[in-house]
Amino acid sequence: MKVTSYLSPFNEHPDVVAQLHFSKNLSLCDCTLRDGEQQAGVVFTKEDKVAIAVKLDQRGIPEIEAGMPTNSQEDEEAVIEIVKRCKKSKITALVRAKEEDVDFVAAHGVWGATLSLPVGDLQRKHKLKWDDDTYIANMRKFTEYAKKKGLYVNLSPYDTTRANPVFLERLLKEVIACGTVDRIRLVDTVGSASPEAIGYMVSFMKGILGDKVALEIHCHDDFGLGAASTIKGAACGADVLSTTINGLGERAGNTATEEVLVALKLLYGVDLGVDLTQLCEVSEMVERLGNAPLQKHKAVVGKHAFSHETGMTVAGILEEPFVAEAYAPELVGQKREILIGKKSGVKSIQAKLKARGIDLSEEKGRDLLTDVKNKAVELKRSLSDEEFFALAGQYTL
Repeated sequence: MKVTSYLSPFNEHPDVVAQLHFSKNLSLCDCTLRDGEQQAGVVFTKEDKVAIAVKLDQRGIPEIEAGMPTNSQEDEEAVIEIVKRCKKSKITALVRAKEEDVDFVAAHGVWGATLSLPVGDLQRKHKLKWDDDTYIANMRKFTEYAKKKGLYVNLSPYDTTRANPVFLERLLKEVIACGTVDRIRLVDTVGSASPEAIGYMVSFMKGILGDKVALEIHCHDDFGLGAASTIKGAACGADVLSTTINGLGERAGNTATEEVLVALKLLYGVDLGVDLTQLCEVSEMVERLGNAPLQKHKAVVGKHAFSHETGMTVAGILEEPFVAEAYAPELVGQKREILIGKKSGVKSIQAKLKARGIDLSEEKGRDLLTDVKNKAVELKRSLSDEEFFALAGQYTL
């Protein structure tokens, strides 16, 4: 059997494993079509949303948040079409605490309604302007209404990580008492909680919710800790992970779907049943349709995530790829690439030429390398294949 990864043995140390308490029913909800589109400057048309949803459905994403229908007529039409076109994924939509929002999703075959009801102190003070009793009364009213409509009810008391702890505990107990909520979403709306705080909150909330109400974790990436916090939440028992393709989302974005899926499978042995080999294809679609270019070194799906230029690194890669990679690029639909530039060595040059059936002596290789380095400094980047082979032509005639 071909080895596809070479990971740290400390991942399996008993003291490490003892900290992991993954839910047996761990699942994932991709929110690219709703929270992803909230990234400044990103617009998905109805056709874009349907195409992305179908691709996610085909790749095995368990749940898709199709959008917020009340945003526009086009969003309404997109949700309706997504429900028709997706055959495997469960489809949810975000709704306000308004009966007409709930009526719409119930009337068009949407599986679940995610009720957006901010609980953070600043959100409640400046948006809702509700006191504690009013908040609880409205939570009960609208979750009961959605439940009677036959919907799976996911309560999203967003900005959860900045809520008053006493009121949050009361809310959780009221959720259990009313019996109209199937799942509650722990939302780190501005990425303000550390992974350790997320772990604590998951354990605290699960301690109250038990097995009666599922817990979802939704983290933003304002400190670059979205994936770490999401994985920490999962390891502490969260049932559903809320993410977006490419980490698309408001400000610094959300937790990236592809990062979580790959980390869970390879580092923790948790397989959510998604086809990882198609992650790059989905990523490229979202990048193109959302007009939201990725940085080249983006983990998992970045163009240069498996590219190597430094001479010493390439020399090792040519002998054994795992000297500089944790897992094979093919696992996520990527390819390894050797770049030629300022940091290249002779072996890099020779390997690049040999791939085209060209042998070059070490002496000529060093002369060519000097030209390559000078050209790379002039261009302030690595060379394209066309540029490299144009330089190599004078040494290979």
